[in-house]
Amino acid sequence: MMGLGQRWERARGTEDFAWACLLTNVIGVPGLGTLMAQRWEGVPQLTLAIAGGVLITWWLVAFVIAELRTLMMPPPGGPALGLVLWGLALFTAGWLWALFSSLAVFRAARASVSRGMPRSRAT
Repeated sequence: MMGLGQRWERARGTEDFAWACLLTNVIGVPGLGTLMAQRWEGVPQLTLAIAGGVLITWWLVAFVIAELRTLMMPPPGGPALGLVLWGLALFTAGWLWALFSSLAVFRAARASVSRGMPRSRAT
């Protein structure tokens, strides 16, 4: 019986694993799929995504609080729009970087197929 670590190592480098990394980065959390592929650039991607998410959430909470206090749209004295724009920029940068890293992992998996390794391993 194989342990989880052995299964993980066998799966790495297959096309199915590359798809999992791509979907994790694009639909899930940017940078997490890159970390799954054991690539160092996953750390700054994840950092950018988290920092952007925190800024966006901070702005959204401040906006809702200001709106509930004044009941006017847009609320006078509400949060600065620059905060949410920086958050969107950081998150987008992390997301795009993660997308390109995932495509590199996918290309590497395809290259291993051309060297004669199997496309996927079902276990």
